[in-house]
Amino acid sequence: MKSQNVLEKKATQVRQVEIVQAALNVIGRLGVSGLTIHEVALSAGMSEANIYRHFRNKQEVIKAVVEFIGSQVTSRAAQLAASSGKPLDKLEKVIMAHTEMIAKNPGIPRLLFSDGGIATGGRIAYIMNSRIESFQSTLAGLLEAAVAEGAVRQGISSRETTIAILGMLQFSVLRWIGNQAEGKLVDEVALLWGNFRRLLER
Repeated sequence: MKSQNVLEKKATQVRQVEIVQAALNVIGRLGVSGLTIHEVALSAGMSEANIYRHFRNKQEVIKAVVEFIGSQVTSRAAQLAASSGKPLDKLEKVIMAHTEMIAKNPGIPRLLFSDGGIATGGRIAYIMNSRIESFQSTLAGLLEAAVAEGAVRQGISSRETTIAILGMLQFSVLRWIGNQAEGKLVDEVALLWGNFRRLLER
């Protein structure tokens, strides 16, 4: 009986992830205003009734999407930061992995920069705040390690530098979204980061 409950719980979690990913796809195509349970059901290939078995309404779906994004961002960054290699190289991997995730999922910035998103201090910002701080802490830790290693110039503030990096990413993503997610976001960020890295290196 216990194993059956475990299997049912796992199946529920899998289905919820499928719904969240379907919702993210809808937001990428239609924006937050175009997100409806009907569109999510179509994208997920399931009935609306099935969606309602897991989420009571559209607001719950949005909350789950934001939590999913935050979890993906922080877990991937932590994994790369803990891998082998030089701190500055790992920092680059974190930045590019983050950019690649956004490039594959335009629904992410469309949601985060929507009404109620991080720019307006809405409920999305409230959910994402701790995740953003965790991501920033990971970047700062790698920068501090690079300074200690002698790869980065002395006197570089990890906090201010990570804010500059996040600002660079945000500007690039906003331009990309403004161009209807056309163009090569990853290539642009790679060029910007390459220039930024040369300013940091000793």
